[in-house]
Amino acid sequence: MARRPYHELPELLIKLLEDEGYFDDDPPRRSRRRSRRTRSRAQRSLRMPVKRKRKVSAYQKEFGRQLKKLKKKHPRTPVTRLMKRAHAATRRARRGR
Repeated sequence: MARRPYHELPELLIKLLEDEGYFDDDPPRRSRRRSRRTRSRAQRSLRMPVKRKRKVSAYQKEFGRQLKKLKKKHPRTPVTRLMKRAHAATRRARRGR
């Protein structure tokens, strides 16, 4: 394509679009097939597999209890430090089991 002045570019674009039928009054016909997007969410969710929750281990349950206790006693202590303490407390609590 030869170099053209910038003021001619819009005219050239309009001419190209007219040649391709972009400005025709007739809208393109759609097929009668329903697209997936028209289906309701409920219909789509019927096909999706059910995501099952993972089983929480006994250790994790105990760890959660210990961490909760420590957070209540020491609310301003950083959580990383409390987690270390909760881990030690969990091991002590579960040792007898």
